[in-house]
Amino acid sequence: MGRRWWTASGPLAGGLWAVVAGVGVISLGTGAFGLETHDFTRIDCRSVSVKGGTVWHCTGESPAQARANDEARRRAMLAALSGRRDGAVTPGRQRQRTRLTFVDHDGRRDPERVTASRLPGTDRWIAHSGDVLGAGVLLSLFGAAGLAWGTYRLGSPGPG
Repeated sequence: MGRRWWTASGPLAGGLWAVVAGVGVISLGTGAFGLETHDFTRIDCRSVSVKGGTVWHCTGESPAQARANDEARRRAMLAALSGRRDGAVTPGRQRQRTRLTFVDHDGRRDPERVTASRLPGTDRWIAHSGDVLGAGVLLSLFGAAGLAWGTYRLGSPGPG
């Protein structure tokens, strides 16, 4: 019986999976294939203790959210000034912020700017660390090497 290149244990299948994963990581890191990507500023991170360590929960403002929040802050200041004069009180509005996942944080100070891509069909934003593209390229290279090795092995005559 001949070799089957589609078996899960073969180097071709492993190489194919690594290439697909690498391209997926690269596309997430660059916003390719229609992924929505934004730069977020005014990053706020807080540490949360969990079993086995600490995780960072970070939020940030997209450019549209920053403009809306600045405008709301300006209107609130004007309303507060007129409220003192007229005796009217206006309640404050909650700032619009986006929760960011996997922000590269050193624990000392919050990053100034983070680029993140939104996962399709969700409200989850994955921040890009500096190593995202490197990991995607490495996965793709290892996958290409696996595909080449598997192709070589498929074409070489077997023992006996």
